[in-house]
Amino acid sequence: TIDACDPDADECAHRPEPRDEDGDGVGACEGDCDDRDPLVSPSRAEVCDDVDNDCDASIDEGVRSPCDDCRPGCNRVVLPGVGGWSPTGMNSGGVEEAPDGSLQLSSTRTETYFAWIANHLFGTITKLDTRTGTQSAEYDSALLDGTNAARPPGERCRTDAAGGNCPSRTAVDLRGAVYVANRAFFNQGTVTKIAGFPSDCVDRNGNGVIDTSQDIDGDGIIERSVPGEFLGQMDECILWTVNVGSRNDVPRAIAIDAAGTVWVGLHDASSVVQLDPNTGAVLRTVPLPRTSPFSGFRPYGAAADSVGNVWFVESASGSIINVDASTGALGSIQTASMRGTDCSSSYGIAVDSRDRIWVAGFLCEGAFRFDPVAARWFDVALPDSGVTRGIAADAMGRIYLASSHTYIRFLPGGGFDTSPPISRLTIFDADTGRGLRVIGTPSAPLPGLGSTGVGLDSSGMVWLVNQDSSTATRVDPTTGAARDFPTGESPYTYSDFTGFALRTFTAPNGFFRTTVAGCPFGPTEWERLDWDASVPRGTRVEVRVRSADRELDLGSATWIGPFTARPTELALPPGPVPQRRFMELEISLISDDETSTPSIRDITVQFNCPAG
Repeated sequence: TIDACDPDADECAHRPEPRDEDGDGVGACEGDCDDRDPLVSPSRAEVCDDVDNDCDASIDEGVRSPCDDCRPGCNRVVLPGVGGWSPTGMNSGGVEEAPDGSLQLSSTRTETYFAWIANHLFGTITKLDTRTGTQSAEYDSALLDGTNAARPPGERCRTDAAGGNCPSRTAVDLRGAVYVANRAFFNQGTVTKIAGFPSDCVDRNGNGVIDTSQDIDGDGIIERSVPGEFLGQMDECILWTVNVGSRNDVPRAIAIDAAGTVWVGLHDASSVVQLDPNTGAVLRTVPLPRTSPFSGFRPYGAAADSVGNVWFVESASGSIINVDASTGALGSIQTASMRGTDCSSSYGIAVDSRDRIWVAGFLCEGAFRFDPVAARWFDVALPDSGVTRGIAADAMGRIYLASSHTYIRFLPGGGFDTSPPISRLTIFDADTGRGLRVIGTPSAPLPGLGSTGVGLDSSGMVWLVNQDSSTATRVDPTTGAARDFPTGESPYTYSDFTGFALRTFTAPNGFFRTTVAGCPFGPTEWERLDWDASVPRGTRVEVRVRSADRELDLGSATWIGPFTARPTELALPPGPVPQRRFMELEISLISDDETSTPSIRDITVQFNCPAG
C-alpha cells in the first residue's frame, strides 16, 4: 500500500498499490502468501516440498507419501488387512483372534506333536509323531559341512575309546526345532540344530523344494531301503552343527531358557556354554565351581525355570547349581541334606509349575525337590520305583519318573551288578509326594525295556524312551494303557525331548507368520516396523523377519532378529534386512505368566522403492 494525503482536506488514506515482487502474477495484496517465491501463490498446485504452495495455510496437504514424507516411493502396509489376522495351522501356532480383533495367546499355546529321540549307537535322531506313534523323520545327529569336527555319520558310538557322535540329550525350542548334544567321547563334542517345520529348513541346493526325511510309503517307519525316506547329510532340515568346548569335554546337559538361548553342560570340562539359537555361536562360557581338589561340578542334565535360571544336576553327587541366563552369574551348589551314602547320586532333572527343581534318585528309590525361594529340600520315598532315571512334571502338579532296572549295585571290587532291564513309570503329587502310582509292575509289565527317559505330549500322554528294546512307549497316565513304537537303535534321551516343559513352564508362547510384498521392480528398502500392542508385565512381543526376491525362496532365507523395541529401524542391528522384494514376518507372543497374555492389534511395515 501507499499513503495518499490531501493537504487541503487534511486527511490521508492507505491505497493498494499493485505490486508483484516475485513476478508470478499475484501480489501480496491479492493473497500471495510469499511474494518472494514465484512458486507460491493461490493459483499454484500443492507439491510435496514442505512449503505451503497454494497459500491455504496447510503444508503438503494431499501430496505426502504414505510415510508422511516427500519420497514418492515410500509405502506403509498395515497388517492385518480387511479379513483380520485369521490364524490357521499353516501360518501360526498357539495364538487366536480375540473378540476385539487383536491377536493373543490361545489357551493351548504352541503345539508341535513331536518327540525327538536320540539314537546314540549310530548317531541319528528319530522324530516321532506323538499323535500316532509313527516315525515322521530320521536325521543324522551331526552335519559335516567343513565347519566342525564331528565324527562321520553312522559311526558306532563308543564310550571306552574314540568313535561316533553319541547323541543323547535333546531340547526342543518354541518353534519346534530340536538341539542335540553329541557327546563324542574322546572326540570333539558338538551341538546340532534340526528344524521342526519345513518352513524353517534351508533350500541349500536351490531346487525350490525342501529335501528332507519323510515317511514316503506311509508305513510309520523311516527305512533306508525306501528312496527319499532318509537323506542323511543331504537333509535340508539339519540346519547346523557347531563344536562346543574342546576335545573330550563331553556335552551332556542341554536346555533352552525363556529367551530362547541354548545352554550346554560340558561334563568333563566342568563348565557350561550359552549358544545363539540362530547360529550356534558361543555367547558365554561359565566355569563351574570346584567340588574337589581334582575336579569341578560336572553337569549331567539341565532344565530352565520361568524366572531366568538354568539348573544343572551333577550325577555323582546329586547336587544342583543354577546359572542366571541373563548375566551368567552362578548360584550356590545345593545338596539335599537327607541323602545318605547309599543315595548320593541323581540322574534326570526337571522344573515343576512352581519353579521347584526335581532330581531323580537314580540308585535309590526316591526323588528330591528343591524350593529355591524357601531354600529347602523335600524328599519323596518311592518304594518299588526301581532305578529312577528321567523325570518330568506336568501342569496339574504331578511328577513322572522313568525306571530302567529294579536295581543297580556297585560291587566292592569294581564294576556293578544289575537286574534285567524293565520299563516302569512312577507318578506322584508334586506338593505332597503322595498319591503314588506305579505303572509297569511284575504282574502287569509295560512293553518296553530299559526306560531311561520320560516326557509329556500336548494331549497329556506320557512317553517313555526304552534303551534296551529300541522303542518308545506311550502311556495313558489315567488308565495305564500302553503301546510301544519303534525308534532308532539304542535310544538314550531323558531331557525335555517333546518341548513340553519349555512351552508350559519356562516360556508359554505363540507365533504368527505373514508375508509383505515390496517394490515390483528394483530394490526394496525395508525401513521400519511399528506395532500397537498390549504387553502386560511378564509378557513380551518379538518380531523377526527374512527377505527374498521370490516368495518361494523365503524358506531358505536367514531369519533376522528378534526385534523387540517399537518402533524399530530395520537398517540397524540386528538388521539390516536385505533389499529383496518379499519380506516374511514372524510375530511371537511370549508370556512368563500363565495368567497373562500379550496381544497385538496391528503392525505397520514401512518400505521405500527408490526406483519409483
